[in-house]
Order: sequence, then C-alpha cells, then structure tokens
Amino acid sequence: MLEPLRAQEVAMTITLVIAVYGGAMCAMHFQASALVDVHDTETGYWGTLPSAWDHPEPNYVVSPAIGEFWSVMTTIPVAGALLLYQGLRYQYNCKVLCIYVLTCAMYSLAFAAHLTLEYRVFSTTVIAVMSNALLTFAEFSYIVHRVLHSKALRTLVVVVAEAALVGAVATMPYALKANGGVWTLFTVQTPGVFLATGLAAAMTTRADGSVERTVYCIVLKAGCLLSAAMTLSLAECLVGFEYGFINSLWGFPWLHIAIHVLEQVGIYLFGVGVAALDTLLLDPAARPRAEVRHVGQWLVYLYYPGPVGEADACGTVSSAKLIPLAPSAAAAPAARIEKVEVNSSQGGERKMEADHVSTRCMSARHRLKSPGARGGLSQ
Repeated sequence: MLEPLRAQEVAMTITLVIAVYGGAMCAMHFQASALVDVHDTETGYWGTLPSAWDHPEPNYVVSPAIGEFWSVMTTIPVAGALLLYQGLRYQYNCKVLCIYVLTCAMYSLAFAAHLTLEYRVFSTTVIAVMSNALLTFAEFSYIVHRVLHSKALRTLVVVVAEAALVGAVATMPYALKANGGVWTLFTVQTPGVFLATGLAAAMTTRADGSVERTVYCIVLKAGCLLSAAMTLSLAECLVGFEYGFINSLWGFPWLHIAIHVLEQVGIYLFGVGVAALDTLLLDPAARPRAEVRHVGQWLVYLYYPGPVGEADACGTVSSAKLIPLAPSAAAAPAARIEKVEVNSSQGGERKMEADHVSTRCMSARHRLKSPGARGGLSQ
C-alpha cells in the first residue's frame, strides 16, 4: 500500500529541481568570460540581441551569461516536477503522464529561452505550451458535449489549431513593430485560457455530486489563476516596458514575475485536475480507492493507495463509506461506515465517499452515453 504524499517529499522534489537548474545557471555564470563586458556589446553574451521576444526585464544585469535572470529563475519547472513525481509515484494513466512530461519540457524550454533570448527557442516554447493545451483537448474535451465524442472532429480541431499556432508564432512577433514577442504570447494564449475557464465554470455549476464538483473546482481554480496571468500579460504589453521593472533591484520585473508565479500555480492545479478528471470521473473502476487529498491543507494532489489492479472490485471498498447513487429525484441517504446494499432499481450504481473525496463506479463516459442519467455532462 502506497503512503500518502508527505511534505518532506514535496520539499525534496522542489529542492532537487531548483538545485539542478540553479546549478546550471551558476556554472554558466562562473564560466562566462570576464573579458567580455556584455553591456558594451550589441548582441549580448549569446549573440541573440536585439530580439523580437525580448521582455521588459533589462538584459544581463545580474549575470553576464544570463539574459533575463529573474525570468529564468521563475521558469524552473517546479510545477512540472511535482506533477511528474506524483504521476510516477501513484501510477497515473499514461496520457496524464504525457501531459506532465510535456509540462516539464515546456518549462525547460522557457528556462533556456529567457536565458539566451534565442528566438527559435522562444518560438518552440510557445508552440510547446499550446500543444500541451491541445493535447489535453484531444484527450478529455469529449466530456463537455456529445459533439466532441467524435475523435475525427477533435483531431481536425487540433490539426487546424496547431497549424494556425505555428503560423502565428512564425510571423506575428516580427510583423509587429514593437514588443512583438510579448504581444504574440498574449494573443496566442489568452483565448484558449478564457474559453477553458468559462467551460470549467459551467461544468462546476452543473456538477452532479461531490466528486464532479471537487474535480471541476480544481480545474476552475487553475483557469482563474491562468486567466489572471493573462490579464497581467495584457498590462505588461501595454505598460510593462515602462513601469514593469525596478532598476534599483537589479531590474526586477515585478509584473512578469507575478505572471510566472500565477502560471506555475495554475499549471500545477491544471495537472492535478486532469489526473482527477481521468481517474475519478472517466475511469474510476481502474483505481476505485483514489481520492483527492492535501499535504498540510495547502497542496492538493490525487492519491491512490495501491498499484493498478490491486484494489478491490468497483463498489467493494473495505475502508470507505458507500452510499447508493440515485439517478432520479430520490434524496441521498446519510453516510454509513459499513457497506450498503444497492437497490436493484438503481442499476447497480454506487458512489464511494472516502475520508477526503469520493469516487464513483459509473464513469463520466458511461453517464454521457446513458440516456437515463442526469447531470451536467450531457446536453
């Protein structure tokens, strides 16, 4: 039986990823040639200036080898590392792990992009970020509406969006006269973030039961944080290059750092929400004892106590409180410690209410296809 996530594990994971990426920064800083004064050159240490992707932070202020020091520090993939650690520890579904790996990759690219200000690395970073969102759409968007049950339609949407994305990233930063890269980031990311947040809010309001409500609330919180980051991104585009940094603090770009922090927390919650959606709603039978928990009441994560296939059969959990799930107007009975026999008129449906968050044996996919099921997943 796997133990719940501990605060020490979280701290060690964060420390390790910061040590690895911070060590790389220190190595580059000390290896930079003392004979080269980057402030007297037009191209900078990496030979990439001027850059259409340049952000408000003054370049090479803290280190002669690091273009945008503060932005680099806040793109260390802390969120991605935490998600990947949890995914491997509790054996999440492969499609969830793929999203986590891509999250680590896109943050590593952002790290390199802010460090070197290389336009090709910046372009690849933006494409990786949006491709992660499109991968999530391809895998999970069918829960929103029956129209998206068609894999062909979802594939078509992803292909068209990916082509438009590549075209925009390849042309927009250089077509705009000033701050083209920053405006491109805002233009490319914002519509999808706002749309996803609106859909999460709608699904939360129409959630059927505590499990769906908990899952959609996590996704909604992620969307709200990312939407706030996009709002600050607009402010950065408009006034960030004049007022978005503090020269007396080594060019500290307070506005851009606020954006990065909101994005790190939002993307972490997004990753937890994706895992909870896949495990608790779409395929609860594979991990019937999975539940949402917290580390110290502040870090949410998806917990599963045992390897896949080791758990009891769906609906036969020894340490849970089982309550019949009524698909009609019948009121839910009070929770009981012992198992409750399920009435045959309910079709064998049950809802498992564990100590933290319950799982149910009827997946969201089944409910979408069940004409008699009520709830917020069908229209």
